[in-house]
Amino acid sequence: MGAIARYVMQGPRQALWVAVITAAIPLLYWVSAAVVSLVLLRHGLTKTLNILLAVLIPCIVWIVWQQEMMQLLVVGGATLMALVLRLTSSLQYALITSLLPGVAVVILVPLIAPGWQAFLQEVAAQFLQTLEEGSELRTLLADKMFFVMLGGAAVMVQLFACGAFLMARHWQSVLYYPGGFKAEFLSLQMPKWYAVLALLAVLLEASNNTLLALGPVVVIPLFVAGIALVHRAVQDKKLSDQWLLAFYISLLFFLPYMYALLILVAVADSLLNLRRWLEDKANP
Repeated sequence: MGAIARYVMQGPRQALWVAVITAAIPLLYWVSAAVVSLVLLRHGLTKTLNILLAVLIPCIVWIVWQQEMMQLLVVGGATLMALVLRLTSSLQYALITSLLPGVAVVILVPLIAPGWQAFLQEVAAQFLQTLEEGSELRTLLADKMFFVMLGGAAVMVQLFACGAFLMARHWQSVLYYPGGFKAEFLSLQMPKWYAVLALLAVLLEASNNTLLALGPVVVIPLFVAGIALVHRAVQDKKLSDQWLLAFYISLLFFLPYMYALLILVAVADSLLNLRRWLEDKANP
């Protein structure tokens, strides 16, 4: 991946071709998003516009041809995060901007993506069929399961956008200021107001189907902050990288539990400043 970053930073022509080609290839659109974000982080919006406009062509083709919004939302979401970071120098606020592509999925799928909607409805129906007919749980979820699936699709788009943006920031650090991204990521902590907002969104999920779909979107920045806190704890405790390997293996195999735990830890860090406690323990 480092070779891609070095190549695209050789000039706007190289960046344009890599971004356009990867945007047109299924499952590689996140590379396109990372390339556009890297150019924007390094050179600003004005010098990125030509590349961004060119990338929009394959994204629009995918929408017209297959009703596939993933490319556009991931590229657009990562680019917005890069723009916010360049304007504010705040990784926290850049990640909060990741709500926009997630919210866009929740709003746009019922309006302009009948293919996505039909697929999510089918998956929701199949899940409901696995539950005992007439059971209280099946009755409760009957009109909510589609929105749960819609929220899951929104989170998937959001995570791809976040991943592309963070990859671009990592590339920028490697190329121009080694170690800068690591320090920035280890200090990542969501603002207190955002932690409170996320808790309210989760508590109110059950009251409204739209909120049920938006709830998972709101907590993704906290999920990323939770991962950053684990990295910070490993560094402060001077533990080996094997602890991080074990953490990611656990995340892979126990995702629902680890997901909830990381969000709770990130909320506690925002409200109670857990990292200060970790520093005190590491430096008695």
